Amino acid sequence: MTNELSQRKAYALLALITLFALFLDCFQLASQPVSQDDFYVAVSSINYMESGQLGPTMWNHPGLRNILVYGALRLFGSGVIGVKGVTLVLGLFCTPLMGLVAQRIFKSWRVGLIAALLWACDALVIDFSRQGINDIYLAFFPLAAIYLAYRFRESGRIGWLVGAGLFFGMGLASKWSGLFPLVVTLALLLADLRREPGPGRAARFCQTLVLMLVLPALVYLLTFLPWFSRGYSLAEWPALQRSMYLETSQHVGYHPKFWDDRDNRAYKWFVVPSVFVDPFMNLGGALEPGRSEPDFEKAAIVELGVANPLVWLLVLPAMFLVLRRAARERDEGARYLAGLFFLSYLPLVASPRPIWLNTALSVLPYAIMAVAYLVWTQSQRLRRGRVLLAAYLSLVLLVAAPLYLLAVGKGTGIPVLKEYLAEKYLKQFKGAPNAGSPPTPQAPGTR
Repeated sequence: MTNELSQRKAYALLALITLFALFLDCFQLASQPVSQDDFYVAVSSINYMESGQLGPTMWNHPGLRNILVYGALRLFGSGVIGVKGVTLVLGLFCTPLMGLVAQRIFKSWRVGLIAALLWACDALVIDFSRQGINDIYLAFFPLAAIYLAYRFRESGRIGWLVGAGLFFGMGLASKWSGLFPLVVTLALLLADLRREPGPGRAARFCQTLVLMLVLPALVYLLTFLPWFSRGYSLAEWPALQRSMYLETSQHVGYHPKFWDDRDNRAYKWFVVPSVFVDPFMNLGGALEPGRSEPDFEKAAIVELGVANPLVWLLVLPAMFLVLRRAARERDEGARYLAGLFFLSYLPLVASPRPIWLNTALSVLPYAIMAVAYLVWTQSQRLRRGRVLLAAYLSLVLLVAAPLYLLAVGKGTGIPVLKEYLAEKYLKQFKGAPNAGSPPTPQAPGTR
């Protein structure tokens, strides 16, 4: 029996997985309470677009999120779609992009479909696809740019490369981590040119550099137009970049969390189970008539993005297998994926400042692709491998079910978990006056 899927069947299965992701991302989204980050994302976008002001949240990162969210607010109002619509759409499209990119890297639709499914049900992905904060951008824009770069390699049409440069520019304009997949992809394209004969190779080399370096830099610069509109000059822009760099690299404005925050080192992500915690109080439905303060049981919310251990703890063994394929078979796709993973991950591991799990979204696409490759190739080597693969994917989905409830803030409504979550993450709110009011501007933005 052949292991290959027809393209038509593969696209149909990828569409079904994308519909599954749409359901997970949208289920009861309108009833999910507004978090501190959601509130300040909206405020920051208005500040930036209407007065060129940075902040109050994540002022040290580039401003593309403010531009996109402000546009959504103007189109759809200040409700759920206005604040979260951009991340919802980008998070959804990450799923088919995972399948399309993984298929091209490993030349296997089955690996691509497994990668798309593992991505769609990941609690951290779902958590940040349902928030206004822009961490899901770290996955979407590089994935879109990589897909377009592959389309350019397949067709030679320059329009695909222009698109790749634009999307890499938007990745840079989201967070600077977008630079790492850009560098690896540029190396891949330049390696193609080295193998090309012909007198026009020098011109194509310059063209590639312009579209993959100058164009992204121009996109990045243009996202600062609202800041320039305040009267700043281009000569003052490097000073802003330096201030942004110092805050990003050192987090001098970081305020320690109120709970025992140990999941703040990147080296732990694929070694021990890790979580991202976002606890807050919300007045919606919690302030009863005759009460001056909200009911704690109703107002307390904990959004908990928990790394699925059946996937995340396989990442390092999977990357070892990818590296072995790259060395033994000189496989281009394995080399490329290894470059994407390690160049994105190792700077975070080496960082002296806290790095929380939300930043893993800049690494997670390549990690999940490696896991998909691992489980597919190993299933091919084992007797009854298809059965074991189906059992593994079923277990992943089974574990993902309770993690989903935690990711969408339903954990405090589960009797078994309510007391644990309140004691571990909500002690700072107990007995605090005005617990349901908006937080101080310094609280968010420590990502």
